[in-house]
Parts: sequence; C-alpha cells; structure tokens
Amino acid sequence: MNKNSLYISIVALVVSVATAVVCATKCDKKAGGLDTEALATALNNNPEMIITALQKYDDQQRENQAKEASRLFLENIDALNNNPNVPHVGKDDAEIVLVEFFDFSCGYCKRLAPSVASIVEANPDIKVVFQPITFVAPISRYAAQAAIAANLQGKFFPMYKELLGFDGRLTEAKIDEIAQKNGLDMDQYKQDVNSDKVKDVINEVAALGEKVQIRGVPSLVLNGTQINVIDAEGIQAEIDKLK
Repeated sequence: MNKNSLYISIVALVVSVATAVVCATKCDKKAGGLDTEALATALNNNPEMIITALQKYDDQQRENQAKEASRLFLENIDALNNNPNVPHVGKDDAEIVLVEFFDFSCGYCKRLAPSVASIVEANPDIKVVFQPITFVAPISRYAAQAAIAANLQGKFFPMYKELLGFDGRLTEAKIDEIAQKNGLDMDQYKQDVNSDKVKDVINEVAALGEKVQIRGVPSLVLNGTQINVIDAEGIQAEIDKLK
C-alpha cells in the first residue's frame, strides 16, 4: 500500500469512528447526513479517538498480513518443507517441520543461530529446513553458496554455525578458511561454490522468498505457520504444542 492510500485509509477509519460516536448523539435527520460541526467538535473534544482508530487500523493490517502469510505458506508448503536441494537436519519424514529463512550477514540471525542449534539438539524427531536469503549484504550470496557447497559434502550445519558464529566481517577468504577448518574437500568445494548447480539453489530460495513474501530475516515457519519468536524457549514452546 502506498503512502497516499495509507493516509486515505486512516482518515476514513478516523472519520468512521467519529461518525459513529457523533451519530449516537447528534445527526442531521432532515438532511439525512452527519452534522459536520458536531464531528469536528467530537474530534477536538476526544482526540483519543484518532489513536484508537490508528490502533484498530494497525491491528487489522497485522491480522490481514498474518492471514495472507498463512495462505502463501500453505500454497507453497512443499517447496518450504521438502525441497531436496536446500539443507536440512533431522528426520526426512518428520511430522513437525521448522523452516528458517536467514541471511549470513544478518545480526539477528547471528543471535538466533545458537537457539536454532539447541532446538536441533533437543528435537531429533523434527526436521529443520534452512532457506538462505541473500539480501542483507553483497557477501551474503557467497556465504550462502559456500553453505550449499558444504551441504553437498554433508557438512552444512557445521558451516551454518561457524559462519553465523563468526564475530567479524565475512569475506570470501574468511568463508573459504571456515570451509577448510570444517574439513571440506577443498578441491571439490572450489568446484561447487561458484557452480551453476549451487547458484540455482540460491536462486530457488530467492524465488520462494518472493512467493511467500519474506521481507525480513530471520523468519521462522512451523508446519506452514509463521511464528514470531526468536529464542529457544519460545520456539520450543511452539513445537511442544504440536507434539
């Protein structure tokens, strides 16, 4: 929604609330319409109506966005949960699937990573799927490619933890160093990291992110429903509801 539409919607909502209040006491019955002087007086005497209207509008927007997100996630549930090209840990056929959209350059993703690791350790019966988005910084794409290349060698999760746990500015050289530290076959890694096969996976994730309207990271989706928690206790509580 553009700014003009948003302004018009808010004004309309404020007027509708004020109209309801005023008409409860004073409407121009002869004209069959609203006494505009009474409306102005009502707004002047009760400015809190504007705040109430704005809060109501905000609540409606959040509710509508949540409904739309749920619809999009369910429409794309197979790509979210079962794409064989993106990394995952846990049971392939798990009934509970947690999906994380993240970016290796995202500070909040770095804070969340230890919680995700603890969730993986505490819940061997679930599946955790990792969808690397690459819009935060230019180096994000190379980091994601490195992680997918590591996944081809069965070493995604150590790379995920190391890259998000790195306290500093990632560079291609540092990412390659982390790959070597985690025991990757570096000749194979160098063939894979910039290959079309790996780049195609990153592009698949980007396209999925657009389809389900991921606008920020980290974003967590549990069995097709977005969950707005970013700590291990909160995530575990949502998982426990499904067990």
